[in-house]
Amino acid sequence: MLALPNYSLLLIMACFWLVYLLVSTQLVKPLGRLLEEREGRIAAARSANEKARAELAEAMARCDRDVAGAAAEAQRERAARRAEGEAARRARLEQARTQAQARLASLGAELDDAARSARAVLRGRGTELARELANRLAGRSVA
Repeated sequence: MLALPNYSLLLIMACFWLVYLLVSTQLVKPLGRLLEEREGRIAAARSANEKARAELAEAMARCDRDVAGAAAEAQRERAARRAEGEAARRARLEQARTQAQARLASLGAELDDAARSARAVLRGRGTELARELANRLAGRSVA
């Protein structure tokens, strides 16, 4: 008896190629496109990131230059203000010194006048004070 050929191998091969075709067209190719798109977006993001870093570095350098310029200007302004303050302080000090010297001269003149007055009083009362001292030392009245 003649046996019928076994077509199961052909059926398995047909199923394999059908599944292969479905997986290839419905799964692998769309996934490949997604991965390529993702890779493209990653490359664009990296490029944008590098560009942003370069712009940031440029902006930071510009800010550093601006800050350095402002610091130099502030230093010049501070030095000018310090010089103005020092000049004003010296002027006030000189004025105070002049006033003090005038006051010292006036006090010296008053002291000289008081000394002359005291000498005149002592000269006038000198004999009287000498008699009084002699009377006290002698313990009796001296003429």
